[in-house]
This record gives sequence, C-alpha cells and structure tokens, in this order.
Amino acid sequence: MRRSLLVLLVGLLLIVAGCSSEGAASGDAGVAVGTDTEQAPEIVLPDGDPPADLVVETVVEGDGDEVEAGDLLVVDYTGVLWDGGERFDSSWERGEPAAFGIGVGQVIVGWDSGLVGQTVGSRVLLVIPPDQAYGSTGSGSVPPDATLVFAVDIRDSLDAADAVAGAEVTDLPGDLPEVSGDVGQRPTIVVTDTPEPEESTSIVLVEGAGEPLDGPTQVVAHGLGLSYATGEEVLSTWESAPEAIGVEGLPGLADALDGAAAGTRVLVLLSSADSGSGEPVAIVLDVLGAV
Repeated sequence: MRRSLLVLLVGLLLIVAGCSSEGAASGDAGVAVGTDTEQAPEIVLPDGDPPADLVVETVVEGDGDEVEAGDLLVVDYTGVLWDGGERFDSSWERGEPAAFGIGVGQVIVGWDSGLVGQTVGSRVLLVIPPDQAYGSTGSGSVPPDATLVFAVDIRDSLDAADAVAGAEVTDLPGDLPEVSGDVGQRPTIVVTDTPEPEESTSIVLVEGAGEPLDGPTQVVAHGLGLSYATGEEVLSTWESAPEAIGVEGLPGLADALDGAAAGTRVLVLLSSADSGSGEPVAIVLDVLGAV
C-alpha cells in the first residue's frame, strides 16, 4: 500500500475569520463580494434558496498564468454557509495561504471544477451545491446538505515546468542511492546495494536557478520515495500534483534549503526510526517554489 510522508493539504481547515467591507461586486447569483484582493472579502448573500448548480463567477480577473489541472494552487479564501451566512473557514485568519493540487481530487469537486481555467491574481466566487461539496454527511463545521459559498484569491499556480535547475552537485558521498533524470521530470532512484541510513539527513543533488526560496517554512515540491528494504515505491506525487510540505517536517531539509532557489533537487534519507514505517526510505524532492 503506497503511503505519503509528505504534508498533504487535501481539505479545507475549519477556522472562523474576520472580513473586510471595502468594495463589492455582485454577479448573476446575487452574492456580493468585496473586490480588494489584499484584504479578506466580505460576502453578502441574497435572500432565497441557493442555486441548484455550481456557480463560478470571476469577481476580479487576474493577469497571471492560467490554472491547469495538476498544478499546485496557492490561494487565500473565505467560506460561508448559504443558510445563515455563517463564516466557517478562512485562510486569512491563519495568516498564510493554503496550497493543494487542483483538478486531481485533493479538494472538493466544486473547487476542482471551478478553479481550473482561472488566472493567477483572480478573485473567484464559488457557490457549491452539496453534491459537489460535503454531501449528506457534512464535515466539521459544515452541516449535512449544505451549500457553500467561497471567495477564492488565486495567488500562484505551480507545476513541474516551473523548476529551473542549475548545476549538479559533484562532491557527494559515494554511498548514496543512485538518482537520475532531469529536475522537473519524474526521477529514477536505485537503492540496490546501498547502505541503509543510520541517521536521517537531507542532501542537495542539484542546485536550483529559479526564484530564491528565502528560508521558507513550506515549499512546493514533487516527491518520489523508495523503500530500502524492498526497492519499491512508497510515495509519489508525480501522478497527480506537486504538494506543499513543511520544511521542518523532514530531517535536515531546512538546512539543505538554506540559501537555495526554486529548481533544487534534494535527496532525503529517512532512517527506520524516522520514516514512520519501521524501514528506511529514500525520497527525492524537486522543489518548485515556496508557499
């Protein structure tokens, strides 16, 4: 069974947030949304029953790249319940954006359907019926059969093509797993006849030549991991989308990325004590950027 050692943001945290009332636009759904994308939006709902189908309205159109399925999407958002207008979730309160793969089933259907094709810099209104949200079961502060309303600010959209690789590191220890392939493409890892790591560590294989990461707490990366014991794949993001991972969550990663730039390839060696599975694991991360 494949498992993930990365930090997956596959849902929406349920946190109450404040709002701003500067400027508002109202579309066909009758929902008024603040237009200042640098502040948390106020969402004002109309009277009456919610629409039966998914509503997607561009409140503010950005001039950045188009969001494609499989990208790692970085967003700020506010979510309210249609019934009563209660605010149940927001990234603004946490003080940092959320990041997740889009169009690949990591988030609710209404987000996958409504955000692919939008442009970076846009504020998008989503009115999501229950069958494209949390259905008859609900989730956390979302009750069963709830229609959800989101104002989503698209901050960035990254894929493997954004990785800009620089020079390969040549002064590496000789007992590392063999890693081949270009940064930004699925690598090949060979752990056969390689000593298992007694201590966990992270080693830069290729230095990036993209935007500086500036000591991030989270990075956007594609990951591929193999078990030393079997040589079999135990995790991969390459079939779906890159993911946001906490730098402090993997031993030595913060030090390895100190002064690094997008396009860096890192080999993370997890000892049996740190892998969470009782067996050592080798992971290759292609870092595309920071959240």
